[in-house]
Amino acid sequence: MARLGSTVTQSSSASNTPAASTQNGAVAFAHCMRSSGVSKYPDPSSSGQLVKESLQQLAVTSSQFQSAQSACRHLLPNGGRPPSQAEQLQVKALGLKFAECVRAHGVPHFPDPDSSGRIPDPASVGIDQASPKFRAANRACAKYRPPYMPSNTAYDTWARTQTGSGS
Repeated sequence: MARLGSTVTQSSSASNTPAASTQNGAVAFAHCMRSSGVSKYPDPSSSGQLVKESLQQLAVTSSQFQSAQSACRHLLPNGGRPPSQAEQLQVKALGLKFAECVRAHGVPHFPDPDSSGRIPDPASVGIDQASPKFRAANRACAKYRPPYMPSNTAYDTWARTQTGSGS
């Protein structure tokens, strides 16, 4: 999936887990964008990545989009600026540890981070994030979970919004 800007990383929220923080920050950003005049701005992916849409798809002008983005940027970590090289290396190292841990806990085909340092969305490689096996591995490996990977709770919240049974 395309991302807004170059990255979406950890943001502050009520949760102490980095992944939940990422998901909550991305959801808050999307809500803010819609409230600020970009009514067709999509919700983030299950991993907290913001989906990049064209201005035509969003049915707004460039100035409308920029105005909304300026109003909402504070909801993104670092004000929407990309992480430093050291932060990127730390996230990649966490991703590798998380992937190894998840595989060791019964999800053998869980992918390593790609060349950008991010683990692909598990659904894109056929992993059901709602399955008991993945949920147990995700819980067991929480200390290694990169900020963009959702916790079970964050995933459940996102899944409810996709089926219309959440708010």
